[in-house]
Amino acid sequence: MPYVPTWKERLDEARPYLMPAVAGLILAALAGWLVWHEWPARRARPRGVPAADDVDIAEKISQRAFDAGAAEDVVAAQLDRAIEKEREFLRLEPRANDRERTRLARLESARGTLRARVAATRSEALEAEARAVELAGQGALAAEKFREALRLCREANANAASPAQRNLPREARLAEAVESTEARPLHAAVEVALTLAAAAKAQEHWDEAIKASMEARLAQAELNQRYPDTRFAEVAALSRIDAEIAALKTTGAAATIAARERDGDKAAAAGRADEADGLYAVAAEAQSDVNEKFPGPRFVSREHADELAAKRDTVLSAALLARAAELDREATATLGRRQTAAAAEKISLAAALFEKVVAEFPRSRSLEAGLRSKLAYLASRRGDLGALQGQVDVRLAPLPGGRGSRMLKTEVSQELYGRVMGENPSRHTGPALPVDLVSWDDAQEFCRRLAWLLGAPVRLPTEAKFRAALGEGALAQGTWTADSSGGHSHEAGQSQPSAAGFYDLAGNLAEWLQPPAGAGETAPVAGGSYLDAAGALRPLPVVPVEKRQRARHIGFRVVVEPTE
Repeated sequence: MPYVPTWKERLDEARPYLMPAVAGLILAALAGWLVWHEWPARRARPRGVPAADDVDIAEKISQRAFDAGAAEDVVAAQLDRAIEKEREFLRLEPRANDRERTRLARLESARGTLRARVAATRSEALEAEARAVELAGQGALAAEKFREALRLCREANANAASPAQRNLPREARLAEAVESTEARPLHAAVEVALTLAAAAKAQEHWDEAIKASMEARLAQAELNQRYPDTRFAEVAALSRIDAEIAALKTTGAAATIAARERDGDKAAAAGRADEADGLYAVAAEAQSDVNEKFPGPRFVSREHADELAAKRDTVLSAALLARAAELDREATATLGRRQTAAAAEKISLAAALFEKVVAEFPRSRSLEAGLRSKLAYLASRRGDLGALQGQVDVRLAPLPGGRGSRMLKTEVSQELYGRVMGENPSRHTGPALPVDLVSWDDAQEFCRRLAWLLGAPVRLPTEAKFRAALGEGALAQGTWTADSSGGHSHEAGQSQPSAAGFYDLAGNLAEWLQPPAGAGETAPVAGGSYLDAAGALRPLPVVPVEKRQRARHIGFRVVVEPTE
């Protein structure tokens, strides 16, 4: 039976060859891996795909075309072909080094520079064309060319290989030119509208001027919003236009106010009260609108608003006041005839009408303070009219040569003064004593009120009338002088009367007289007083005294003139 070696014996025999075999296997595996890694890429490259040499050739062709002065589009086509080959090479050759990537960057930079140069050249040509047509007045065409020039300038700057090759100032200038060209029609619209507004204003066509100014404002506002960086944009222009619009509105309103007021004045003068009131109301409403909406000082006038209100009250109150005045004249006439009952009725009606006007039309210019005072005074005395007239009538005596004028026989007593005036200012009091401490103005007011009561003119006596009442001759017996008065006044009518029947024309109290016209601040005082010696009362003393003076030795008497 043959001998069969064991596996251990066989392993020992093969041990010297084992390590070389393992090393061989490792080398074979590495070689297989390399083959496997490289072969798919080689096998995947399609026929005709360039290698590095192909890119070199394409780059050299583009450079030769550039150096030979070929057309820019030809050079650009060659550069595009070289770039395409380089990119394809880099895609299919992962082991491509930095040299290939640098070359791609160089090619792309060259193509960008070429594109930038082409775009810049075309942009400059278009800019020149745009400025030419702009000077020719073809704004729309100029704007179109400026926009295209700007687009090409931006394209050139975007493709420039370095910042130094970019022309950013020119891009900004073109952008401004585009905006200015687009903004110019709006600016022209503003100018045209303002010109129209000025022409309408010159002709006082306020509505047209306001409309044109509003159009100018709208155009300027749009211009400011859409083209804020142009020389046509101006915020201050809006403020100026707004101020002009406000002025036009107020001027127009003022013209309307003035026109309606003039029409109202004409209607009022013609007696058309309702028409005048309507016109004044329109004017007043317009004035109130101006006062509220346009607070500037030029046209705002609270005083004018009050003036228009006063005119309205005046025309509306005219009929009532005319009736009140008519009743007053009738009352005066009946008082002059001593028909006091009829007069009292007319006075009441007139006073009621007047107070109605005061309540409803307080600004009426026809509201005469004197008539109101008279009616109010007579209304308060209407129950005493007959007694007052009787009391005065018995104290009057005709003046010599007076043609119907009558004068109080005595100085005005304190009792009569109190009934007429409602007060007694006298220092030395007593109902029958003559009133003293009265100024010339106090005497005038007494005359005015007594005239209302009598329905006849009442005045202070002139010096001539006073002398006519005194007559000639020695002092009357019982004349109150410094020698007989005891230093104070005495009851009127105690001395002997003059030949004409008047008492105390000399002595007792000196008396205010009516001064000649233009006498100024003084009035004559005649007759002397209880303070004077008898010898000083002949001839009759007449001295000027300040009208405002009130003295305990000065009183007065009055003259009642005949009614016409």
